[in-house]
Amino acid sequence: MNVRANHPTVDISKFVEEVRELANAQFESPQYKRLLAIPLTVERARRYVLQKAYWNINRRDCWGYSQGPAPMDVKKLIWEHEEDELAGNKERGVEDHYSLQVRQSAQLGLSLKDFVNEVPSDATKTISYAYIHLVKDSPWLKAFAACVALEISNSAEWVKGGGMSYRWGKKQEAELNFPFHKQLNAAEHAEVDVLHAHMLLKVVEKHATTQAALDLVMEGLKDSWAIDRVWKGQLAEMLEALPPPAR
Repeated sequence: MNVRANHPTVDISKFVEEVRELANAQFESPQYKRLLAIPLTVERARRYVLQKAYWNINRRDCWGYSQGPAPMDVKKLIWEHEEDELAGNKERGVEDHYSLQVRQSAQLGLSLKDFVNEVPSDATKTISYAYIHLVKDSPWLKAFAACVALEISNSAEWVKGGGMSYRWGKKQEAELNFPFHKQLNAAEHAEVDVLHAHMLLKVVEKHATTQAALDLVMEGLKDSWAIDRVWKGQLAEMLEALPPPAR
C-alpha cells in the first residue's frame, strides 16, 4: 500500500522507496563489504557466531525496551515477533532461535559451554550499549523503528540478494563446506525475517499519520543502521585478527 487510506494527505510511497534504498545500501557500505570479503576459517566462523550471540541477546533487550511504552496493538506485534525468538514456533516445530544457533554451531565444533564461557569483546559491549541507549531513550515510534530496521535489512523482500543471515550462510556453505540447509538458525532467519519486516508498514500505516511521525521513524531506522555498520566493521576487525586460511 503506497498511500495511506485513512490519511490520504500523507503519502508513504517515497518513505518506502527510501527505506528500501537504505536497506540495500547497507550491503554497499565499506563495513559490510569488508566483512563479507574476509576469507573464512572454522576459527573465524566460531568467533563470529560466539560474539554475535551477545548481539542476539541484546536484540531481545532492545525489543523489550521498545515494547514497554508502545501502544497496545504494537505491543502485540512485538510480542508475536519475540515469541518466535524466545519460544520458537510450535506449529512449525521450530525451537527458540538461541537454541537453534547453539545447535547449528555444533557443526563448527562448538557447544553450549562455549557460548556460556565466551566473553564479549569491547566492541560487542560498546555496540550493545549503543543500541540500548538508542531504544531506551527514544520516543516509542523511533525505538520501534530502530529495532525493526534490522529485520528490514535481513529480509529478502527489501534487500536484493538476501539479507545478512542468508549471505553469511551461503558464504559458510561456499568456503567451509557447511551446507546451508544444516545452518538451522540462518535458514530460519532468512525465512521469518521476511515476515518480521512486515511490522514496519503495519505500524507506519496506523501510527505515523503525520510527516513529523514519519520522519521520526526514518530517524530510528537511520540511527540503527549507522550502529549496525559500525558493528559489522568491528566484526571484520575481530575476524581479521585471526589467522587466515592456509594457502
